[in-house]
Amino acid sequence: MTKMRTKLLLIVLCLGLMEAHAQVFEVAEDGNLTDGKATENVLVNDGFWKHWFVQMGLDMTLQNPYGYDLSKVFPNGKSFGLELAVGKWFSHQVGVRGKFNWENALPLLENDHANWLAPFGQPGVNRDKGGYIAVYGDVLVNMHNLFGTYRPDRTWNLSVYPRVGVNYNFGVSKGALCAGVGVLNTYRLSDRWSLTGDIAYMMTGSGFVGAEADAATGTGSNSNGYLSIGIGAQVELGRVNHGDRNPDPRSASSYHSSSPHDSHVLTNGIWDNWFVQAGLDMSLMNPYGCNFSNTIPKGMTFGLNAAVGKWFTPEFGLRGRVQWDNGLIPNNSLEWVAPREDPKQNYKDGGIGVATIEAMLNLTNVMAGYVPERKWHTTGYVRAGLISQFTVGSASPLMGAGLEETCRLNDRLSLFGALGYQVSTSEGMGFSTTGMDVSSGSNGFFDIDFGVRYDIGRNSFYRDVESRRKGYAQPVGTHNWSRFIANTVASVGVAYGAKTVLKAIVKEDRPDHSDDKSFPSGHAAMAFAAARSLDKEFRKESIWIPIAGYAAATALGVERVASDRHHWYDVVAGAAVGIGSAELTWWLSDLLLGKGSNIAVGTSGNAINVNYNF
Repeated sequence: MTKMRTKLLLIVLCLGLMEAHAQVFEVAEDGNLTDGKATENVLVNDGFWKHWFVQMGLDMTLQNPYGYDLSKVFPNGKSFGLELAVGKWFSHQVGVRGKFNWENALPLLENDHANWLAPFGQPGVNRDKGGYIAVYGDVLVNMHNLFGTYRPDRTWNLSVYPRVGVNYNFGVSKGALCAGVGVLNTYRLSDRWSLTGDIAYMMTGSGFVGAEADAATGTGSNSNGYLSIGIGAQVELGRVNHGDRNPDPRSASSYHSSSPHDSHVLTNGIWDNWFVQAGLDMSLMNPYGCNFSNTIPKGMTFGLNAAVGKWFTPEFGLRGRVQWDNGLIPNNSLEWVAPREDPKQNYKDGGIGVATIEAMLNLTNVMAGYVPERKWHTTGYVRAGLISQFTVGSASPLMGAGLEETCRLNDRLSLFGALGYQVSTSEGMGFSTTGMDVSSGSNGFFDIDFGVRYDIGRNSFYRDVESRRKGYAQPVGTHNWSRFIANTVASVGVAYGAKTVLKAIVKEDRPDHSDDKSFPSGHAAMAFAAARSLDKEFRKESIWIPIAGYAAATALGVERVASDRHHWYDVVAGAAVGIGSAELTWWLSDLLLGKGSNIAVGTSGNAINVNYNF
């Protein structure tokens, strides 16, 4: 079997000779852009659908349960498998990768001596049941390009990455979270193919090695560790630039485009586009096996959060975030975090701390292209880190995902609101709360944030050379707030008058027979009038605003039917009255006053501007 493994390894290495890492970005010779001084690290970013790659190779892991001698990892904790990954470089400095591993199951890669894989102390059983699989998410940071100068002819690149993921052990039908760090080396052989070498260390929950090992491994902070070593090949997907890698920056084919939605921008430097943010936080802890309807007040905490981050491109950024809950604003009914028997003690001992690294993907810029004037942005993020209960003095892995909406107030200041969901191992909220002794009984919790964000320095994403030469600063769109408020109030007023007249004419009994004013629904009429006004004012900036308005109005209508105050057709008629009232009001406003009206209120820089046109 050893000879067969060696042959398979040689085959993969030979395949690797055909492949290479091709992180080739176009270099802009911008000597004329900065007062005659050349800037070496100005590159053209080709947008979301460029610079994708695929990796495949062999993997060896060295399992090391807590409390065991690492010197005995051969052969007790050794396993072999295959790995497959798909990733993308957002810029010459940062990228992301999703990776899949399948260990100890495939022919020629089995290990009959895996005593440290569940079921614990039963070598061969894990292999017979299918081994184990793992799915990871990595954030790649190219150290050469981050701290040095980007060179498209560089053959060797070294990247480091934080990692978060999940694994599942078929040997005991249990899974666990895992988190770790690693190093990726790539050696380019051609414009498209590279050799790869990976080494990472992960921590994972005790459920990964099986219940039989719990007494020896512990849980939560006493998690199991394992080293992963991989070698393989990488191929870049899509078009490879075989021509001049130093195009004339004045060439339209390089990156200039007159289209406002063109995704070609010049990537920024390491010190550009940083931001800080701070806000309030509410978390809804929900230990495994507990009814979510009891989250308030048993699992509700309040706190503060702060973060510092950087946008590497208009689409992708990284953020470091800290969160402190139940330390300033106590919840004396908090039964679902340790210590469960004394809810007040958690607050007395300092509450809960969370530290995470987050990868942010600006979905608005991915889908619609980068537009500096845009005010509303929707961003998705994934986070990985640690959660610590200060009262029990331990930390556990945490991973999660969420959505964030930001609204820019001026050139530097923005408001943000975010909703995320996280999971952690059982000790993350107190061992006794989950009812399970292994990590498959993980705890989940919602995290709701809102606050302010401040951009440090100027915006450094540019769509063309001329903008960079002139020191282009990001403009901010304005709204005629007085016109919007007046039209919204008028729309609601017209809807109120129309529903009152219709109720008096139709005189339909309510479902609960309380009176004869059921048709149409006045609540629905006024709610949809306000929603339509939001739609007309903000649709061009963010589709989520009108969606939220219509959703709220619809929810109100459903509640009126559920409470037996209206028939369903009363609500439909009310919605029609409200939307029609808004359309009439806005049409008359445009007809009589013009779309600009006389008063305009907006923001610019750090000031609020009010303009009156005579």
